Amino acid sequence: MARMRSMPALALVVAIAAAAWCAEARVPDHHPSTFTVTGKVQCQDCSKNWNAYAYNGRAIPGSVVGITCVDDRGRVVYHGSDATDGQGVFNIEVPSKVNCGDLAPSRCLVRLASSGDAGCAVFTNFNSGKTGEKPSRLTHVSPDKATYAVGPYYCTLPRCDVKDDDACTY
Repeated sequence: MARMRSMPALALVVAIAAAAWCAEARVPDHHPSTFTVTGKVQCQDCSKNWNAYAYNGRAIPGSVVGITCVDDRGRVVYHGSDATDGQGVFNIEVPSKVNCGDLAPSRCLVRLASSGDAGCAVFTNFNSGKTGEKPSRLTHVSPDKATYAVGPYYCTLPRCDVKDDDACTY
């Protein structure tokens, strides 16, 4: 009879141990505290052959790229920007939480704001640099940060300007 009474107690101990083991073995929920958007701004010269024009743009240091993020109701909750370095590279760091709400990269839009070269200052829409691009290419993730790549974005020479293109602003 004692054996029958100990069976439910043993089952209870086993269930508690299994639950504790499962809780420890669970993969932690991963929410980086920031995400970074990175890319390049280059100058395209339409007077060159197609391969040089399309694939060998010259870096434009001092260009500005901006990011605007909205909440789930479409209200702007974050805006940031970064100037390109000597290699034409920008890195915009964005907090993952703003005003106690999560900020999703899919609710952000990255676009050219200005060119660092007055001679190559007409926006093109290659890779949506003019109209804006949502960060979607995750290139790196760690416990405290995620990195997304966008672009590269291009400006071009005034002689290469096509109808309805706007000049980069300063």
